[in-house]
Amino acid sequence: MLKVLRTPNALINLQSKVKFPEKFKGTIIEKWANYWKNLFIDYRQMLQDLRSDMQEDPKKALKWTAGIVTLGALAKNNPNELDFKDNMKRITNEVILVSEECRHPKSVEHLQYLQQCYNEGVIKYTTLGIVSFMYTSSLKDSCDLYKAHCSYLKPSYFSIFSRIVDVGFMGKWWNLHIKTTNYDVNE
Repeated sequence: MLKVLRTPNALINLQSKVKFPEKFKGTIIEKWANYWKNLFIDYRQMLQDLRSDMQEDPKKALKWTAGIVTLGALAKNNPNELDFKDNMKRITNEVILVSEECRHPKSVEHLQYLQQCYNEGVIKYTTLGIVSFMYTSSLKDSCDLYKAHCSYLKPSYFSIFSRIVDVGFMGKWWNLHIKTTNYDVNE
């Protein structure tokens, strides 16, 4: 696999043989070609350095590869807002099928709060690549009150932790899962 990273001599010879006609000298076309040629040279050198570093310290290379693969897998399995809505609707439909005497009050209360937030339009979604957050804001985006524009009335950055409704990680919305696991057990 590492031998693939070597540049064939035919390609280097081809680069030295290719010359621009005189009418393209000093134009944007020559600058564009030089840019791509230099970019290719830089990446070729980077791959050669990477190959030599991997051969010198294979344990370090294995750690980096495992870390990058892990981050890629976490990013691929990161849930989005549509997953949250689908999960919430599925659980709500399951809770409705259980009689009121058997429902867990905390699960029902949490689902009603989430539905109220969606109805008011104050629930928001953000992602950091490997972890996603559902949080509430004080006002709807389309609200044009003075409170929405005044910088003194906006919530502080420290209050964001109290506004987080759910955390999505590894393909699951954890708070929704924890609060609705035993929705059919009334204590």
